Amino acid sequence: MNLKRITIDESIAKKVPGCRLGCILFEQVTVRGATPALTQEFIKLQQEASDAYQLDILPKLPRILAVRSMYKKMAFDPSRYRPASEALVRRVLQNKGVYYVNSAVDVNNYCSIKFLLPFGLYDAAEIQGDICYQMASGGSYIGVSGNTITAEGKPFLTDNLGVFGNPTADNLRTAVNLSSTNLLSVIYVDEEVSDSALNDMMDFTADMMVRYNSGQVVSQNIVRA
Repeated sequence: MNLKRITIDESIAKKVPGCRLGCILFEQVTVRGATPALTQEFIKLQQEASDAYQLDILPKLPRILAVRSMYKKMAFDPSRYRPASEALVRRVLQNKGVYYVNSAVDVNNYCSIKFLLPFGLYDAAEIQGDICYQMASGGSYIGVSGNTITAEGKPFLTDNLGVFGNPTADNLRTAVNLSSTNLLSVIYVDEEVSDSALNDMMDFTADMMVRYNSGQVVSQNIVRA
């Protein structure tokens, strides 16, 4: 598998100088349907989140507030385009539950709830060429929910084929499914999260992903603005 070069464009760096991406590349994974052990672990986490957080104070939690601040610096309205982590926790607190997708996406969502940060997960085989995190100048795509997502003026990961993901919504083109074998996990953070904390999060995510999906970690690194 060819390693992807990942960079953060000046269009992001000027707005969020402390922006970083925690990137983990996996290969030879075996994505499965929901497994009983992972499901039970996820149910336990959701109960812990329900006990720890309240819907009315959720936007004021330090890490949620930091992600919202990062969005606002990029003129990306966090109330209209809710960060994936906040959206997941809100579903839990509203007793709507979290959608179970597959063993890889479920691990990704688990980590997003645990660390209160946006996590993206992409089928690396569907990413064409190098990756750049930038303010998109145009383009649109069909998201994993089936909605058309307009990219212009918003922060997005891009490849040779165009935009494919951001901290809120991902492209159906790079969605992880049961046939995916090479995965890219991305954690979106700014200066509110230390390098040490981000490395710990990546270690946890890598261990959990391999535990439930086999495979191995090819690379794990922090990409800086």
